[in-house]
Amino acid sequence: MAFKMHEFSDLESCNKALVEAVVLSIDQILSDKQSVNLAFSGGKSPVLFLEMLSKKACAWDKCNISLVDERIVELDHEDSNARLIKMHFLKNLAQKAHFKPFFKDCKLSLEDLVKNANKFYNQPDIAILGMGGDGHTASLFPEADEINFALTTQKNIISVTPKNAPYKRLSMSLSALENCNELFLSIATREKQLVFNEATKGLNPKFPISYILHSKKVMCNVYFSK
Repeated sequence: MAFKMHEFSDLESCNKALVEAVVLSIDQILSDKQSVNLAFSGGKSPVLFLEMLSKKACAWDKCNISLVDERIVELDHEDSNARLIKMHFLKNLAQKAHFKPFFKDCKLSLEDLVKNANKFYNQPDIAILGMGGDGHTASLFPEADEINFALTTQKNIISVTPKNAPYKRLSMSLSALENCNELFLSIATREKQLVFNEATKGLNPKFPISYILHSKKVMCNVYFSK
């Protein structure tokens, strides 16, 4: 299996350890490169992690920040992942980091949004993932019509239309995620642990996260809080 489990009794200690691990990984990469590319997930779950990370001393001026996925909404929309990053990470010590959203104008055609996102794509060295209660990660939703394409294409950024979640999305593909040097997965609650356990049993398109956990290309460090 391509993952290592780190378990914690509470959310704060889990996020503290995750922050330390991510910064250590950044430092290691910067020992060989002049800059490092990081991709962050959105939603509500990463807020505490992002807040804590923003206060951590690091060479943020050498860090290029991007997204794992994004809802196709205005950048100042309350559900925009770009807005989340700006509100909860690009401040304190981390305000020196360089952030680039997938797009500036959400009114472009879906074809142009995908085309532009791929044109200006910089492969992340590190990606911090989350997992939904349905086993999705990034915007690789199991019920989406595009899921097979998302799991097999060599394109880096794809469009996804979830059937059980709002908004069309842009997302890193499985291939792009596997091309990272290192992945981190943050999950919490007993309910998600049950889904995670199912995903550890083998590759299963019903649980897209399983393709990360059983990847032969990249290691994923899983940070779980009860």
